[in-house]
Amino acid sequence: MIDLNSAEAQAVHALIRLREPGNEALVRLWATELEEAKQKLVHAGDTVKIHRLQGRAEAFEDLLRALEEAPKADKRS
Repeated sequence: MIDLNSAEAQAVHALIRLREPGNEALVRLWATELEEAKQKLVHAGDTVKIHRLQGRAEAFEDLLRALEEAPKADKRS
């Protein structure tokens, strides 16, 4: 999980800018990558692949959650 409370203001503002018009394609790409990783997890057979896919899914999930939480973190500072 990305801790926005301890992140620099510049990083929080960068996340907020990613939500602006024109950046939707990048956010959609990350959401698609998350969904693909989840689908691959359903069919993964070996432990190594499962762990790798879990890490990938968690990273994209954390990034997307940080995008949602960035405006709240900016208001607190």
